[in-house]
Amino acid sequence: MDLPKEITDLTYEVIGVCMEVHRELGPGFPEEYYQRALEFEFPERMIAAEPQKAFVMPYKNIHVGLNYLDFVVEEKLILEIKSVNRLNEIHMFQVLKYLAVSNLPVALLVNFGNGKLEQRRILPTAKWQEYRNNEQLT
Repeated sequence: MDLPKEITDLTYEVIGVCMEVHRELGPGFPEEYYQRALEFEFPERMIAAEPQKAFVMPYKNIHVGLNYLDFVVEEKLILEIKSVNRLNEIHMFQVLKYLAVSNLPVALLVNFGNGKLEQRRILPTAKWQEYRNNEQLT
């Protein structure tokens, strides 16, 4: 799936902000420190980022809980942050679920836990994209 240039540019800009925070703080602190630093940096760069945005978790047409996304940036992408030794499948599945409930086109999964910032761009699965397209047609 090709993303519009506007969203691709935004992902690069957000990665740049994360790199700045990682450079300043260094690796391995609790996730909350990076969260607060990003909450400071985004407005400094004129980027609209809503921290801890709540999304309803549906189950068979009922709401069973809320998911709190670390950031929704410019209402176009999810930024999920971690501070762990290594990203794993559970982190990836978590972000895929967030993409599903939010209907946003892309997410960034960023790990501040190592000496080098680790980041992954995540798109909805092909099956979910097909479902979204069919829903838009009806």
